[in-house]
Amino acid sequence: MTDVDAIRELRNENEALRQRVARLEEERDEARRALDAQRNDATTVDALFRALPDLLFRMEKDGTIIDYRARSDDDLYVSADVFLGKRMADLLPPDVGAYLERVCREALATGKVGHAEYSLLMGPSTEWYEARVVPLDAEQLVMLVRQTTEQHENREALQRRSRELEESLRSVRLFRALADHAPSAIAVSRTGGQPMYANDACRALFGSGSGEAGVDVTAYVVDGPVAEAVRRGHEVRGAIGAFRRTDGSVFQGHLTAFALHEDDGPSHEAFIIADVTATLAAEEERRALAEKVIAAQNEALRALSTPLVPIARHVVAVPLIGSVNAERAERLLEVLLDGVAQRSASVVLLDVTGVPDVDPDAADAMTRAARAVGLLGAELVLTGVGREVARTLIEIGADLRGIVTLGSLEQGIAYAIRKTH
Repeated sequence: MTDVDAIRELRNENEALRQRVARLEEERDEARRALDAQRNDATTVDALFRALPDLLFRMEKDGTIIDYRARSDDDLYVSADVFLGKRMADLLPPDVGAYLERVCREALATGKVGHAEYSLLMGPSTEWYEARVVPLDAEQLVMLVRQTTEQHENREALQRRSRELEESLRSVRLFRALADHAPSAIAVSRTGGQPMYANDACRALFGSGSGEAGVDVTAYVVDGPVAEAVRRGHEVRGAIGAFRRTDGSVFQGHLTAFALHEDDGPSHEAFIIADVTATLAAEEERRALAEKVIAAQNEALRALSTPLVPIARHVVAVPLIGSVNAERAERLLEVLLDGVAQRSASVVLLDVTGVPDVDPDAADAMTRAARAVGLLGAELVLTGVGREVARTLIEIGADLRGIVTLGSLEQGIAYAIRKTH
């Protein structure tokens, strides 16, 4: 080989070496770019997870936590140095841990995303969470956890409101059923405005058409205190007032009127009316009859309460039984004077054996009766005076002059017979 050939071969080797170095440098630069891209992707993913409200846990199939991502460690149930390398079921409350462990097993077994919703006591309050379990392979899985306390409370509030609304609707249906079949007239109107509802009894009472929305009770009430109260929107409880029907006839109605209130004040007025015309007429008839019966009974009682008994010619006796008040004493005076005049009596026996006591007015009336009998020319003999009656007569200073007092009616009768023979 000549020197020229050796030089040419050396040049070829150098060129091949340069090309190899160039290729290595390109491969190095490409590897560096790929590494930088991976680092950028990892940084981006880490920043993304830290920006999202979700917690991420990577776990082995037995539930051991091997990695995590969290926007803030304050969002964790326990700190990372406590749970890394530990089974999730051993860190959480037993019921929650067992529940999430079951969801993870089902996700690994089916290869489908699992879903769980649970609550944890975080400090003084209970927080709600939603978890999605994503199988990575047969050995690992990822759990994404998001706090859903606000959504849960909103859902609970919505369900509670829905139940309240359903209860309100049930109450409205019950009211309509009761009102539609009530025997009394029921009407509801907007406050100071349009009639809204009237039951069949109300339409029949006032003679309104069935096609009308309601009945304006204020338009049918006849002038008077009840009408004034109704038109002013005042509450009325059980008042009797006059109402005029559409045909012009008038009836007496028992009215209850009151306002229905909402949060911003009264919104509707309700009226309950019963036709009591016949009832009032029957009560008036019964009252008049009762007055007649009472008057007849009083007259009979007055006649029986002070009987005048003839004993002998020119001798009459008036036996009294029971307490004597001023009214009965006046009746006694009438009986004594009538008896003396009608029977030309010269002796009147007033027996008070059966009288336990008399009031001062009655005692005074008895002494006046004695003087009145004396003015008619007859003598009053008082028999059977008891201890209480005697005390009352003494206390009022009764003037008993001209009055003969004997211990018993028998003594009085004997005295009167001797006196008249």
